[in-house]
Amino acid sequence: MSHIDITDALTGEQARAVGELAAAARAHDGIAPLSEQTLLRVRHGAPGGGARFHLLYADDGEDTSRLVGFGFVERSGEEPDSGELVIVPDHRLRGLGRRLLTSLAEDASPRGLRVWAHGRLPGAVALARSAGWRQARGLWKMRLRLRAEEGASDSAVANLPEPHLPGGLGERVVIRAFEVGRDEEAWLHANARAFADHPEQGAVTLEDLRQREAEEWFDAGGFFVAEDRASGRIAGYHWTKVHADGAGLTDGEAVGEVYVVGVDPDWQGTGLGRALTLAGLRHLRDRGLPWVLLYVDEENRPAVRLYESLGFTLWDADVMYAAPQGPSA
Repeated sequence: MSHIDITDALTGEQARAVGELAAAARAHDGIAPLSEQTLLRVRHGAPGGGARFHLLYADDGEDTSRLVGFGFVERSGEEPDSGELVIVPDHRLRGLGRRLLTSLAEDASPRGLRVWAHGRLPGAVALARSAGWRQARGLWKMRLRLRAEEGASDSAVANLPEPHLPGGLGERVVIRAFEVGRDEEAWLHANARAFADHPEQGAVTLEDLRQREAEEWFDAGGFFVAEDRASGRIAGYHWTKVHADGAGLTDGEAVGEVYVVGVDPDWQGTGLGRALTLAGLRHLRDRGLPWVLLYVDEENRPAVRLYESLGFTLWDADVMYAAPQGPSA
């Protein structure tokens, strides 16, 4: 057998063990089992005790202190809880995934639970099916080639025109780099308005933002904001990211990401989102990166159409599953 410890805070040793488990799973599966947000919660905790960590330890004659599975649940206000789980590769096909999933479900709030599975791996699909969980949400992963492969024609590379601010928009806004120590509050306001209906992105806090600013990958020069010349407010933004490890697109060569694009509702439909997207893509291309990736909700058809018009194609997908009796998405 095995045993599960449930806690709302991790020790430094436990956090390191979770990081090692996640790295082992990523090396085996070719895809990260835990989101960036979850890994930040592992390292820094969650404000107000809003997270629960489920630690699954070996208890079958092996080292009982070895972490072989990990589950995470975060309370999401009026939304169902959001969770993830992972089993170390050499302990799979023993029923541990089902046990950890059950533990997460039993510990969930009355609003229910939804669990992310990254990459539609066969094991995750089989676990969800056997437990009777249904798909509640899909997150597409799309990619775009920025640099031709050696020996390939230039036609394989995306055509990224100069960003254009239509209809006099250029007289109303200026696109510039984010300034640490100056733009945080204005960005949080714009982000909350842009993602008012998004349970995760719309709830980003100042502490969440500062944690990302402290990450090695953070580069304010690749974080573009459109400032309203009249009010000084942020009308929209495009935050790019560089993955030094290739994010599964290359064998270790760095690639870019459209980390998040947001436009304040007052500025939607003006062409600002497309201009900001192009500004960030050209920045990543000019760094010499071969690929750029992004995540987008499959039901966000306007965003999908924008990315397809720029040349992005579907690469993979993440799936959020809901418990059999859980609330609908």
